[in-house]
Amino acid sequence: MDQQTIDTYNKLAKEYDEETKPFWGEVPRTFIDKFVSVSGQKVLDIGSGPGRDGLILKNSGKDVVCLDASSEMIRLSKSNGLNSVLGDFNSLPFDDNSFNAVWAYTSLLHTPKNKIGKPLEEIKRVLVGGGMFGLGMIEGETEEYRESSGMKLPRLFSFYKKEELEKIVTDNGFELVYFEQFKPRTRVYLNFIFRKL
Repeated sequence: MDQQTIDTYNKLAKEYDEETKPFWGEVPRTFIDKFVSVSGQKVLDIGSGPGRDGLILKNSGKDVVCLDASSEMIRLSKSNGLNSVLGDFNSLPFDDNSFNAVWAYTSLLHTPKNKIGKPLEEIKRVLVGGGMFGLGMIEGETEEYRESSGMKLPRLFSFYKKEELEKIVTDNGFELVYFEQFKPRTRVYLNFIFRKL
């Protein structure tokens, strides 16, 4: 994740937490529930933020490790009782084959399109064979710095078409096993579950 986006999250972590906390009450729970049902025991939540999804996974009985590049997000995540690690998804601080599943919900959209291969390579590395990868992104075609989610400082966003993103991930050694989309407000969310080949 680029430094400007990390700085924004560090400065506005509380505001982001308040803005996004109701998310899974406003959209269908089918995607995260499906991930829970297929993900195995040990789950890495990449770009976990303050731990919204990590708590859902933990309360579903998963052994969850949260990772975020923002120290303020990690502080909030730890305050929620989650096992939380400061780190970069381009260089995950975990051994090969460490997790049954990886969850990356709207975190990899902060990666430039021409660099998305690196975190996908790292995710594949830390997953066991046949491990599951839950990926949430937002539909679009642009790559830009913008303000959103009540945050008045810019963050980098990379938006994708479904077919474009599916091809990128499958070309990196995964197969698609589940897809759904929803539109809670103005943006369409693309929700994928892939399996490591």
